[in-house]
Amino acid sequence: MSGEAGEWKSGLTWRVVLATIYSAVVLLPTLIWAGLMIGPPPVDLTWAVVILFYWLALMYGAPLSKQELLVMFAAVGTAAYAGVGLDFPSAFYRVWFSNSPIVHAYGISELLPYWWVPKNELIRAQVIRTFLHPEWGPVILFSMIFWILSLVMGISLGFFYYYLYTEVEKLPWPMARVNVEILSVLESREPERMRIFVLSALIGFVYSMIAYGTPILSQSLIGLRIEIIPIPWLDMSEAFQDVLPGAMVGLDTNPLNYLLGIVLPWYHLVVCMFATSLFVSLIGNPMVVWYFPYLIPKWVEFPKGMKLPDILYWSNLYIWIAVSIGAGFAVFVEQIIARRKSLYMTFKSLYKPSSTLKLAGGLSFKSILGIYLVGTLVWFLLLELILIPGFPMLPLLFLIVVWPALYGLISIRAYAETGLSIPAPPEFTSNILIATMMAYNIPVHSKLGIWPWFAPLGVPTGFGWARTFYICSGVRCTFRSYIKAVYLVAAPVAMLLNFIFSEFIWKMSYIPSPMFPYAQIFWPLDAARSVLWYTRQIYSLNPMLIIYSFIIVLGMSSVANIL
Repeated sequence: MSGEAGEWKSGLTWRVVLATIYSAVVLLPTLIWAGLMIGPPPVDLTWAVVILFYWLALMYGAPLSKQELLVMFAAVGTAAYAGVGLDFPSAFYRVWFSNSPIVHAYGISELLPYWWVPKNELIRAQVIRTFLHPEWGPVILFSMIFWILSLVMGISLGFFYYYLYTEVEKLPWPMARVNVEILSVLESREPERMRIFVLSALIGFVYSMIAYGTPILSQSLIGLRIEIIPIPWLDMSEAFQDVLPGAMVGLDTNPLNYLLGIVLPWYHLVVCMFATSLFVSLIGNPMVVWYFPYLIPKWVEFPKGMKLPDILYWSNLYIWIAVSIGAGFAVFVEQIIARRKSLYMTFKSLYKPSSTLKLAGGLSFKSILGIYLVGTLVWFLLLELILIPGFPMLPLLFLIVVWPALYGLISIRAYAETGLSIPAPPEFTSNILIATMMAYNIPVHSKLGIWPWFAPLGVPTGFGWARTFYICSGVRCTFRSYIKAVYLVAAPVAMLLNFIFSEFIWKMSYIPSPMFPYAQIFWPLDAARSVLWYTRQIYSLNPMLIIYSFIIVLGMSSVANIL
C-alpha cells in the first residue's frame, strides 16, 4: 500500500465524537438559517471546529493524531452540512416550488411526483408546516434508500479507482497530497512548518473577511451588499465586446487558484491549460459569433449586453458542453485502449487482496463487483418499476451505468495525475432526458414527461471516495474507522438534528418570507430556469458537435501516443 510508513490506526475516538456533536449543535442550525437568509456560506466552516478542538487538545497535553484529524474533518463536515439522507432544508424549496406561481403558470403543479413532494394541498400551501405527516413518508423513504445506495456504490467504485491509480499506476495525486501534508504538519508541529501554516491561515482569514465577510455583514446590517473585492472575478468582458464579441475576459480574485501552479506537477500542464483557456475565451466564442451564429438560438441574443456569467452560461450550454462530451468519450476510449494492462492488473490484484490491504480495511474484487452490481440493479429497478415506470430502458441504463463509469474513469485519473478534475458537463442529464422524450414522443404534460426530472439519476462515480482513500493511506488511517465515523456517528446525529432544527424553523414562519430574503429573491429565479427545462423550452444537445469533437480529440490523442 502506498502512503507514509507507519502503523495503520483508527481515527475514530471519543474526541472525534465530541467534535461531531458540537458541530451539529452549533454550526448546523446556523448554516440552515444562513442558507435561507443570505445564501450558502462562501467558505467551509469545518476548519473552525477542527482547529478549535486541535488547540483544546494541545492545551490539555493530549494532541490529536493525524488519523483523528482526518476523521474529525470528515465527521464534522458531515454533521455541520448534513449532507446525508433527506436534506430537510431542501424540502422547504420543494414545498414552495409545488405551489409557486411559475409552476401553476406552466401547468405542472398536479404532475409533480408524490415521492418528491407531498400531494396534500395544505402542506403545499404551508398551512401544515411539519415533517411529521404521513405524506412525507414516501419522500423520506426514497431519499434514504437512494442515499444508502449512493453510499455503498460510491465506496465500491472509489476503492476500485483508488487501487487502480495508486497501487497499479502509482499516480502522484498532487492535490490530495496537500491534505496529507497539512495533517502531518498539524500532528508533528514542526516550528518552521507551523509558522508557515499559521501565517497562511491568518492571511486567508483576513482575505476571507474582506472578500466574503464584508458583503454578508453589510447585507445583514444595512440591507445593501457591499463588495470590496469582486467575487469570483473582476469582469472585463464588456471592454472587448466591440473587437471580440462573445469573448470572456476576467481576472480571478481567488488567490488559491494562482497557488495551484505551485502544486501542479508539470510545467507543460499549466501552459496547456492557459492556452486552452485563451482559445476558448478569446477565439472560440468570437468565432461562433462571426461564423456559426446558428449554433445559439436567436432569442438568446448572444452576446448582446451580456456580462461574463451570462456569456459563460450560454456559450457552455450550446457549444462547450457538447464539445466536452465528445472529448470525454474520446478520452474514455483512449484510456481503455492504452490502460488495458493496468485495468487487468487491478482486477488480478484485487481478486486476492494482500494482508496489508485487508489491514487497511480494503475491499476484494468480489466485494467491489458484488456491491456495485447489486446497487446498480436495485437503483435501476426502483426507477423503472416505481419512480418512473415505463420510461425507456436504454437511456436509463446509459445514465446510471455507462455515463458514471465513463466520467469516473477519466475524471479521477485526471485528478490523480494532474490535481485537477474534469468537471461534469452541466445540464448533461437534462439534455439526455429531453432527447429521449422527443425521440419517444413523450408529452410534456404527462407523468413520463415530468417525473424523470425529479428522479435520482445522479449515480456516484466514486471520485470523492477514491480521493479519500488516498488521503487515508497517506496518514495511515484505516478505511473502516473513517467510514464508521462518518456514517455510523456523524450521519445519525446530522439527520436527527437536521430534522429538529428544520422543523423548528418551519414552524416559525412560512418559507420563503421577508424573514428569509435570500430564498425570497433567488428561489423564483431557480424555479423559472428549472421549469424552462421541464417544459422543454431549452434544448442544447448538438450531436454533430459531439461527433466532431470526439473525432478530433481521439485523432490528436492517437497521434500524440505514436509520437
